[in-house]
Amino acid sequence: MRKIFIFCVFAIVLFSCRKSLEKSVSSKNEYATNFSIQNENNQLIITSAGSRLVFPQHYKSKRCVITTTSASAYIDALGEINSIVGVCSPHYFYNPKIKEKIKNNTIEDIGNDGTLNFEKILALKPDLIISGHNPNYEKILNQLSKQGIKILYVEEFMELHPLGKTEYLKLFGRVFKQLPKADSIFSTVKENYLNLKEKSAHISTNPTVFTGIMYGDSWYMAGGKSFLATLFRDAGAHYLWQDNTNSGSVPMTFEEVLSKAKNADLWIGTGNFKSKRDLLNSNTNYAWFKAYQSGNVYALNNKENQSLANDYYEYGSIYADKVLSDLIKIIHPELVPEYQLTYLRKLE
Repeated sequence: MRKIFIFCVFAIVLFSCRKSLEKSVSSKNEYATNFSIQNENNQLIITSAGSRLVFPQHYKSKRCVITTTSASAYIDALGEINSIVGVCSPHYFYNPKIKEKIKNNTIEDIGNDGTLNFEKILALKPDLIISGHNPNYEKILNQLSKQGIKILYVEEFMELHPLGKTEYLKLFGRVFKQLPKADSIFSTVKENYLNLKEKSAHISTNPTVFTGIMYGDSWYMAGGKSFLATLFRDAGAHYLWQDNTNSGSVPMTFEEVLSKAKNADLWIGTGNFKSKRDLLNSNTNYAWFKAYQSGNVYALNNKENQSLANDYYEYGSIYADKVLSDLIKIIHPELVPEYQLTYLRKLE
C-alpha cells in the first residue's frame, strides 16, 4: 500500500455493450479508464479494476470497510468519513481524522497487508468493502461476499493521467450519493490543472529530469507513457525517458541510468530519504549525478507523519493540480511565485 513512487501500467477495462430493449445509460469518463458506471433497469452497475458490481439504483453506503489509504481521501473529501467503520493497517493512514477515529475506536483495525480479520469485519456489519486486488485478501473477501457484503475493487493508481485519479471522485460520489459534490471538486481540480499545464506549455526552456532510486540491483525508471512521465511533460520538463514506450516502470542498471542522467538538471522522486546525506549513505554512487552535486534533489515526503504515512497516497490522489503545482514550482518557479510545495521536498 505504501510505496516510494507508484509507476503505473496499463490496465484498461474492456467493456462490451449489447443490444437490449432495456433502458441503459452509461456515464462517460473524461480521463479515467479503469472504471465505468452504467444505469440499467433501475440498477447501478459499476465495473472497476476488472470486476463488475451491481447496486440498487438509490444505493448509499452507510457502513464501509476499506483496505487502501487512498479510499479514505475520496470518502473524506465527499464528507462521508463517518461511514468508515474499519481500515486495514491503521499505521499507514495520514489523515488526522482517521487517526483520531482509530484512537477512539470508532474505526476498527481489520487486518494488515498479509491478511484480513474475517470475524471482526463480519461483526462490524459493513454494507461495502472497498479494496484493491491483493492475493492475500481474495479468499476472505470471497467469503465475505457470500455473506452478502458487496466488494468494490478500486485501483486508481493504475490510471495513466493525473486527472484520471481525480475522476474516481465520481465513482465514490455514486456509491456515497454525493455526486454533485464529486463533480464540483473534479471540475475545480481539472480547471486548475489544465490552466497550469497551459502556462508551462509556453515556456521555451525545458530542464532535464529523471526519477527513482536503486532497489537492490535495479533502478526502476518510469516509462515514457507512465503517469509520472505525463506529469513531467505537463510541468514543462524534458523527461529523459520520455521517448520510452512503456507505461510501467523499466528495470535498469545503475550504469544505464548514469550514462543518460549524469548531467540532468533535476532529480525528482528519491524515496523517503530525509536528507542528501541519508540518500548518499544508501548508495555512494549517487554523488556522480550533477543534480545531486548541485542540490536539485527532491523527495516525495513533505506531508509525512511520524509513522511515515504519506498524504500523497491519500489526498494526493485527488488533487492532481497540487501535484502538478509542486513540479512546476521546482521546474519553472517563476510561473507560481507564491506557491509553496505540498508533497515534494528539497533534500538538504
